[in-house]
Amino acid sequence: MSTTPKKPEVLITMSISQSQIDRLKKFCNVIQAGWGLTGVRLSEDELCLKIKDAEILLVGYEKVTQKVIQCAEQLKLIGVSRANPVNVDIRAINQKHIPLIYAPGRNAIAAAEYTLGLMINQARQIDRGDRLLRSGKYLGKFSDNLLAENPCDDVIWDLDGESPYNQLRGIELAGKTLGLIGFGNVAARVASLAKAFGMRILTYTPERDNKRVKQLGISIVSLKQLLNDSDFISLHCSVNDETKSILDAEAFSQLKPSVYIINTARACLIDQSALIDALKKNSIGGAALDVFWYEPLPCNHPLLAMENVTLTPHLAGATFEVPERHSKMLVDDVLAWLDKKTPRNLYNRDAL
Repeated sequence: MSTTPKKPEVLITMSISQSQIDRLKKFCNVIQAGWGLTGVRLSEDELCLKIKDAEILLVGYEKVTQKVIQCAEQLKLIGVSRANPVNVDIRAINQKHIPLIYAPGRNAIAAAEYTLGLMINQARQIDRGDRLLRSGKYLGKFSDNLLAENPCDDVIWDLDGESPYNQLRGIELAGKTLGLIGFGNVAARVASLAKAFGMRILTYTPERDNKRVKQLGISIVSLKQLLNDSDFISLHCSVNDETKSILDAEAFSQLKPSVYIINTARACLIDQSALIDALKKNSIGGAALDVFWYEPLPCNHPLLAMENVTLTPHLAGATFEVPERHSKMLVDDVLAWLDKKTPRNLYNRDAL
């Protein structure tokens, strides 16, 4: 008498769409826990307890340490719902020949659109105009009868003296030069969007990106030329020994005094002290930061007191579409692996 093969157990701690859970359940026993289910990340010990019988782990933000790998006696595959699986001990999984799948480009659209939003905001001081208007700086006198009137004349804000028209006048993106440090999935989309605004694009990036750069007709330049020529500089590279603090005091000394710095990648790409000094001295036009050296940002951080910087709490990849996208990417690869096929997004190919 034949018996039905036992389904492999999948532990899911990442954010995953219901449609992809349903796909997995046809082939696996699914267990959900941790951040994706409760909004709270499992500790190392908690993950060790949960992972004991799992053959597949799909993780978002929990740390998969050497201890976790040692506890996972049945583990045969790991999936990380991120573009860079920095929360996994790669050496430990390679020693046990555990393949790792991930989700490169999962938030490229979201991050690219957000980057353009920050660029437009810096160019036109949109957030500053909102803050100043709400603070009362540009408001008129109290009115008892606001909704009864419907003026049809040429309604114009005060144009004289310290009017918003004079104080908050901005620049256009068209004709300006955008320097992209790094040219991965996000930067490529930023370049395409920026071209639609009529911007000139430069990039400083490793040779491995040359094919992608050439396909879009972007100029590859030295870091020095990018720093000297750019009106906007946006960072899109990973952090390593070569890129850590790539914008340091020396780099800031080479920038145009009108340049705007945009960072939606990693804070460590910019030397914190050098940036704060440049903003204090107004030696650059300004900056827009979505990532920080400490997260959450400490309430006494000097950036909070500066008018020439826009700060947002790590939101570039926060869209409703991203979880659906990374869910499908990982489940596609899990099912391929179960079918003895090579996953499309395999991080450590030597593990197979």
